[in-house]
Amino acid sequence: MISAWPQIKPEQQTKNQQQGKLMRNTISLMRQTCIAGFTGLCLSTAPVAATAQTQEVEIGIGGSNFLNLTYYYLLLPKVLGYWEEEGYDVDVFPISGSSEAVQQLSVNNLDFAQVNASVIVQSNTQHQLPIRSLVTTGAIDWGVAVQKDGDIKSVEDLKGKSIGIVSLSSGGIPLLNSLLQRNGIDPKSDVTLIATGVGAPAMIALQSDRVQALMYWGSALVGFQHAGLEIDVLRDPEWKDFPDFSLATSQKTIDEKPEMVEAIVRGVAKAMVFAAANPDCVRRIQWTNFPDTKPANLSDEEATRLDLALLDTQLSAQKRAVELNPDGYIAASSADALGKYQTFLKDTGLIATEVDPTSLVPGNPEIWAKANDFDHAAIEEQAKACNFPA
Repeated sequence: MISAWPQIKPEQQTKNQQQGKLMRNTISLMRQTCIAGFTGLCLSTAPVAATAQTQEVEIGIGGSNFLNLTYYYLLLPKVLGYWEEEGYDVDVFPISGSSEAVQQLSVNNLDFAQVNASVIVQSNTQHQLPIRSLVTTGAIDWGVAVQKDGDIKSVEDLKGKSIGIVSLSSGGIPLLNSLLQRNGIDPKSDVTLIATGVGAPAMIALQSDRVQALMYWGSALVGFQHAGLEIDVLRDPEWKDFPDFSLATSQKTIDEKPEMVEAIVRGVAKAMVFAAANPDCVRRIQWTNFPDTKPANLSDEEATRLDLALLDTQLSAQKRAVELNPDGYIAASSADALGKYQTFLKDTGLIATEVDPTSLVPGNPEIWAKANDFDHAAIEEQAKACNFPA
């Protein structure tokens, strides 16, 4: 069974919100620069509609404290004005884990949260929380990285080892537990989990033998490899057909603010279309708007190669997620796919009961129909033109 969720300290929530405010203020400053006439620093976008009052929206991203360009589906809508033109001022900020993000949704401290699909299932089956998956942005691409020339050659070799993961509330833990159990390893007694964060600290933990394996998502694994870490990756072949990172909200929000939900999903859909049309434009936008996320200590050529490799991994996961969606929608979630994943989690003993899969997604599919109803070709042309400084 999945353990109880840790409680979030009030000061952590305050810190998360402050990070979101900083991101919002940075983008606002850039827009003011554009308005002042410094058009060389401005992306050409559709005019932002004037509104008497914008509504503030908060989106927490579970599982990372470093929002690089692989989170384009939540960063681009803000920068390109997709949400603002519909009257929404959106804060996007990190939260240490998917479980904490869902907890914040359940008590109305967040409007939306980007979380692992396993946590959405867990919310409904184990905690009876009506959390709904709105957009699946990627199919599962997690894996367990081990030293290429090390002693660990198979999952069975992980017994007795320490495994690093981004946080001890990560949505990747159910996947890891299922992989271990399927190979005769008790996750509670046969391995030790250690929070190793993202980037260099995780790599150092593996290289120093503090941990003997790292359980991370696809783009993180690619980042390790580009940083010179020689690894093999262990995976369950079934994972590739399951939904993973998803934008979620509560049923209460869907019922009370359907227009807001539709607008936020539409912004995500536009960003997904934009990124698929021109990944390098995403890279240029990211580096200009969030220069601290540009890979450090690398030449521009190497940094570009790394970020495009990260994007390629995420876009591949996005493509598989879109293939799961109903009615060919870019931005949606599949009750059937979530149901299969739920059964997988139950069969591996990670949840005790199942719910009707249709209860894991909005009961009103018209939200998706409206949210995906925009000029896709215009977004693609905007991306291909990339009227943005190099």
